Amino acid sequence: MSEMLSPKELARRCGVAINTVYWWVATAQVPHVRLGRRCVRFRADEIDAWLEAKRVAPRTPHGDAS
Repeated sequence: MSEMLSPKELARRCGVAINTVYWWVATAQVPHVRLGRRCVRFRADEIDAWLEAKRVAPRTPHGDAS
């Protein structure tokens, strides 16, 4: 089983405020596990995949032949 992250750990890992993490949960923008009414955790492997899916490839400048 994958490591479970707390909201605080996820916020630190993503470099965002903890309130942002709670917003992501409230709006179902991030994969999470609800262990109780007030207990939320995040599977590290799912977060890695979620972050990779959010990745934006760099744009090549106009006129670049490659």
